[in-house]
Amino acid sequence: MLAKLALRNVRRQMSNYFVYFMTVILTVALLFALCNMIFSPQLNLDAESNSGMKNGLMVLIAFVFVIVTFVLGYAASFLLKFRKQEFGMYLTLGMTRNNILLIFLTETLIMGIVALGTGILLGLFFYQGMVAIMMKLMQLELTFASYSAKGLLVTIGLVIAIFLLSAFTSFVYLEVVNIYDLLHGAQKSEKKSRHPKVWVFIMAASLLIMIGAAMDFIGLIEIRYSSSKGNLDTEIMLDLLIIAIALIFLHIGVAKSLIPFLFKKKTFCGRGTNTFTLRQLSGTLSVNSVMVGLMAFLLTAAIFVSNCAFFLKILERTGHERSNPFDVTYVENNDTDRKTDQAILPEEAEPIIDNYAKIEKKCTYTTYRDETNELAEPLDTWYEKNVLYVCTNISQSDFNALCRALGYPTVNLGGRFLVVTNSTLAAETDYSSVTLHFGSKDYPYGGKREGQSPLPDSIYTVVPDEAVESLEGQEKKVVYVLEQKQYDAEGLQEDLTYHYTYTDEYGENTNDTCDYRLKEMDRQVGDSEIAIFIIGALYIGIVFLLMVMAILALKIMSGLTEDKRRYRMLSCLGVSEGEQRQTLLRQTAGFFFQPLILPVLSSVPMGWLFGRLLQLHGCAGQVGEMYLTTFLIALVITILYLLYFIAIYQIAKRTVVQKTKC
Repeated sequence: MLAKLALRNVRRQMSNYFVYFMTVILTVALLFALCNMIFSPQLNLDAESNSGMKNGLMVLIAFVFVIVTFVLGYAASFLLKFRKQEFGMYLTLGMTRNNILLIFLTETLIMGIVALGTGILLGLFFYQGMVAIMMKLMQLELTFASYSAKGLLVTIGLVIAIFLLSAFTSFVYLEVVNIYDLLHGAQKSEKKSRHPKVWVFIMAASLLIMIGAAMDFIGLIEIRYSSSKGNLDTEIMLDLLIIAIALIFLHIGVAKSLIPFLFKKKTFCGRGTNTFTLRQLSGTLSVNSVMVGLMAFLLTAAIFVSNCAFFLKILERTGHERSNPFDVTYVENNDTDRKTDQAILPEEAEPIIDNYAKIEKKCTYTTYRDETNELAEPLDTWYEKNVLYVCTNISQSDFNALCRALGYPTVNLGGRFLVVTNSTLAAETDYSSVTLHFGSKDYPYGGKREGQSPLPDSIYTVVPDEAVESLEGQEKKVVYVLEQKQYDAEGLQEDLTYHYTYTDEYGENTNDTCDYRLKEMDRQVGDSEIAIFIIGALYIGIVFLLMVMAILALKIMSGLTEDKRRYRMLSCLGVSEGEQRQTLLRQTAGFFFQPLILPVLSSVPMGWLFGRLLQLHGCAGQVGEMYLTTFLIALVITILYLLYFIAIYQIAKRTVVQKTKC
């Protein structure tokens, strides 16, 4: 009997809260896809080289588990409060609390099985999509990804734990609530907001505090990315906490001050159904203001982590090109303690390289450093005084040869020196008063080049050929430009690796080394590291968005019964169907879009922050790309949010809007 009753309740809830349950199913599907990625043989995350990626995904799953458990626990407790009259009737008819707990446990079990089964079926497709995105980011060949039994078991265990923990909150509620509250709780009148002027002050103060914390957060992030001034993690996390708390109090202040303020506007209240709409919003916003603030923070976090992922992708891409101007770089071994038994010289390596990718161009150059050099005219700060003193030097002829190989413009120094930099901090420094002294000759400052650098150094100087005659060579390098940019880099690196012996306090030892740096190998390593972060950030963003929309759907759909009664009264008062639809639209949109406004507006300072960080890293050319990415992220979230709202509104309209008759 109790099982049949539970099954009937589930069917009724499924029809009433279809959108909410679909959101839960989507969350389970994403969880299944992420769990399978950990054990994917295509991604090979069990390998020692990819252990960091695997650990990152596991931390992400644990984080999402906590968020989903909290949201579903909150949703379950809210569903119980909405059904309190039903449970109160059960107690009045003679059921015990244990009977009700058993009914609810059965309902939770059925819903969990439905969500798990449907979510896994949908997750089969989500998993293929996520692996495809991952392999695309890593520039690997797209193949069908096999599924993992371990991933399935982990998903089942997590979903069971989520539903059990969310059910626990409901058990606590059913144990302590009394019959009177269950039967008459809905009849309790809501208290009006007291002292709305105080809440206006709280709202304004929260907004100012939030703006101040956000500005401080931006400043700390800028300092951290532009210099190495200590550990700022504590200050950054404190700012995030302040922003979250301020967001919550801001929404509480809006709910408790804006509505009373509008009630005092007689002209506004006298138009159409504005008074009715304000009363509907007053109850909804006042009760749910804390929840709305939390949802606004989740949406802000979703937008921030998504922007952060693409910022790191842009930074990694430009940094990779900057640190690897050539496809293959050979660095001559100058370690006198190393006995190279099988060292592979460039003449031996070139046929091996040709087997993987044909060599198009080859250049040989030497860099120099003169640590005994003194600046003839010191600059003001220590950094400005010493940066050119300790930086790398390269001759004009070698520099021009490298530039011609890469298609960069060459230089004519005319007896001066040129500063080449990839660092914004160094680029902003004025070197016009510096004179370098080599041998018996002085070389004045001859200009500065930002970007288009054939060397990976963040800052170095190009000097006339005769200037390096008095300097000792720092490194001798041979660089190659290949016709094919993508090839079996791992195989080539293995073929260019040799054994060498060295002697230390424990005796003679043998090790492996490779004197060749492969641009393609670095790209694969960098892409794999950034790909996992992008997948994780997008996953968090999607889950946060789904959780927010699930709660909003639950809140709106759970109030349809009461709204239907109130709109029937409007119909009896002669309000047309069109006016009812407009009233319902204003009511639903006023509650639904409140958590979205500030997160979308926060995209403006976010875009500025990430653009500024790109400038600090010498990536000024990519700032426009970052701005476009920030705009597209906000636009996509807004569109998804709007589509979800349209679905909820259409369901509410069919249920609530009444024909004009009594």
